[in-house]
Amino acid sequence: MAFKPNEYQQITMEDRFLNLDDRTKKFVLNSWAKDFAEIIFPAINEKRFSVLYSDNPASRPNSPVNAIIGALILKEMFNLTDDELLASILCDVRFQYALHTTSFKSQPFSDRTFSRFRERLYLYNLETGRDLLHEEMEAMANVFVKYFDINPSVKRMDSIMVSSSCKKMSRLEILYTCVANMVKAVYKTGEYEHLKNMEHYLDEDDRNKTIYHRKNEEITKRLQEIIEDAYTLIKELGEAYAELPEYQLLQRVLKEQTEITEEGKIVPVEKEKISP
Repeated sequence: MAFKPNEYQQITMEDRFLNLDDRTKKFVLNSWAKDFAEIIFPAINEKRFSVLYSDNPASRPNSPVNAIIGALILKEMFNLTDDELLASILCDVRFQYALHTTSFKSQPFSDRTFSRFRERLYLYNLETGRDLLHEEMEAMANVFVKYFDINPSVKRMDSIMVSSSCKKMSRLEILYTCVANMVKAVYKTGEYEHLKNMEHYLDEDDRNKTIYHRKNEEITKRLQEIIEDAYTLIKELGEAYAELPEYQLLQRVLKEQTEITEEGKIVPVEKEKISP
């Protein structure tokens, strides 16, 4: 996928927003969305994230990066799940106006847009040690202060909360995927006794329920539960499964992403300790 800057920065004559009735336009322009579109969105430096994409112009272009980052900011502002965020963008013109996407014939987001972007951030962080979203949020700190001073009715938050929540989601996604793949590999062997209380990982809808339907405050609890499931699998399966790639990957991710406390509890490792 090739990096392509977002060219939809200004309202054009064909913009759908111009065709809305005056009452709706007035409502949008008197809402939080107007200042977000004029203060937050233009400050997003999407070129910072070009390193996440191919430099081959023949590749399929990426979804607009500044719109994705803007959406992740809105997710944190309004405490939304991924599913709720997508529904808000598709159905609420305020979100579209805030993200400068009213000119698009169809909204440039899918149910995998945010997870794919988090995965790119995660892999780049592992490879280089750089947290691009954290860097961007630090650079935008003063912009956030200006926006929240003008919009006191909107929940005030630190810009760094956006990158912190994104990192938690990345961990949850990668650990869930590794555990689910390991459970499915064990299931294929017929040794079901190792899967006690983990059968839900076989359910096709479980991933969405576990990750994309969760509020931010639930992520930490769910992450801890998945880490404990992963640790249980590794401990129970042992050397008999050590040659399986699913086992090896799960073991590697656990080593990278967790640590054992003095009390003997396995917990997520602090991000500063994760080495590329």
